[in-house]
Amino acid sequence: MCEKNRVLKIEQGKAEVVELPMPHPEAGFVVVRQTVAPNCIEHRIHKTGFYEFHESPTHAGHEGVGVIHELGPGVTDWQVGDRVVVFQGWACGKCWVCENGLGATHCINLKLPPEVEEFNQAASGGNGFCEYRLVPVNMLTPIPDELDDKYASAANCLIGCTYSPVREYNITKEHVCLVGGVGFIGLATIVNLKYRGAKVIVLGRDEKRMQAAMEIAEADHFVNPEDPDWLEQVQALTPHGRGVDFAFECSGYPYYQQKCLDGLRHYGTLILLGYAAHEGPELKWDLNTESGLCWGHKHITAHFDVNFNHREDILRTLCDPWMQSKVDQLVTHTFPMSKAAEAFELLNNRGSSEEFIGKVHFIPGE
Repeated sequence: MCEKNRVLKIEQGKAEVVELPMPHPEAGFVVVRQTVAPNCIEHRIHKTGFYEFHESPTHAGHEGVGVIHELGPGVTDWQVGDRVVVFQGWACGKCWVCENGLGATHCINLKLPPEVEEFNQAASGGNGFCEYRLVPVNMLTPIPDELDDKYASAANCLIGCTYSPVREYNITKEHVCLVGGVGFIGLATIVNLKYRGAKVIVLGRDEKRMQAAMEIAEADHFVNPEDPDWLEQVQALTPHGRGVDFAFECSGYPYYQQKCLDGLRHYGTLILLGYAAHEGPELKWDLNTESGLCWGHKHITAHFDVNFNHREDILRTLCDPWMQSKVDQLVTHTFPMSKAAEAFELLNNRGSSEEFIGKVHFIPGE
């Protein structure tokens, strides 16, 4: 058995693989040897040195797929060698959220990577950027035999982060939807909406991202929010000019939050999916609830994760050839984890690149 775990350590301007003690699971846990560890927004650490509340230099990354390597005491529902998707976090399994099969990262008692390691008396394995990862069994889902790891990994943040809100609202070809702010969350939202047949209007300013939204994700229309008549353009694309049924805000910035709200029809729903991984006054939304919500009887909600009760469904969805073709286009680069610094530089400078740079996958054992 391997004696050391290879873990990616990220600091501002630096990323290197370090060796830490091999983790071993306690009751209710397994160790997964990860085969794919996708990058989410961790390149931001390499650029700015900013860590979110759940991160540290050796606790970054949260997506992953792999093979069960070791079982903790009393674990009988899994076997060594099982292929699994690792969903992020450590949900308690007992609170109202968990009991109702909702989003794990919305768990009332959600625990973080350092707590995973503390419980398992381990020095590594609680995060996503490592070769051998400690995982509570309730955060595992089996991968169908016919589904390649590359596509299964999309069940996390690539496709999964927007799958549940689209499904929960039973969105179909009868609906017109607005997507504002098109990074990878926005592209994932468009893909999920188009998979269910909705008409999709994209609100955005970046020409390269709009091209990806139209050509890769297959959005139906593009509207520039800087146009003086942007709202009239959106309304003209809806039945009787009433506005969109659903708006998905995917940037986390008030600029798009307000415009997505404005684009809704009366009794429409705004779903907040985006967030900006930093703090500052530009993230404060000055919302007038009377004119913005009450008179139009509009609704605002938010989502962050794949529901427990949607995990098997999303993996079946990812077996669909059309969905796999989208994943092939959205995952543009694969790097050995040892070359993470090169990958982060690519991602942090993609604005100056002529090519579309999408999702990056790391191979932890290389």
